[in-house]
Amino acid sequence: IDHERDIFYLRMDEMVCLAKGELNDPKGIIGERKAVMESESERTHLPRAIASNGYAYYGGSVASNNTKEGSNVLCGEPVSPGTYEGRIRIIHDPSKAKLSQGEVLCCHGTDPSWTPLFLSAGALVME
Repeated sequence: IDHERDIFYLRMDEMVCLAKGELNDPKGIIGERKAVMESESERTHLPRAIASNGYAYYGGSVASNNTKEGSNVLCGEPVSPGTYEGRIRIIHDPSKAKLSQGEVLCCHGTDPSWTPLFLSAGALVME
């Protein structure tokens, strides 16, 4: 192999064969996998779920083509199934928040300090 980091493009059984000198065309295998990695790094739309058989599911909520600008519709990438409607509450600091039961929690992002708010939130919207 050309570079020490190329080893990460091989599976364990291939590494064993490489060490024994029994791997046919390691540079070709690594080159193909680098090309796939390069192609995947340019992906702009990630799958919603990937099944154990490798099938990528891209379904989800998408605004229809006839949605007009300013129609109070926000579109994004769903991370769980279902829909929800409710009053939205924009919160910047979880320690100073008052979220009523069922409100939609809207924030820049979360970490473990936001967990108590999840008990009251009906849904979550993040940047």
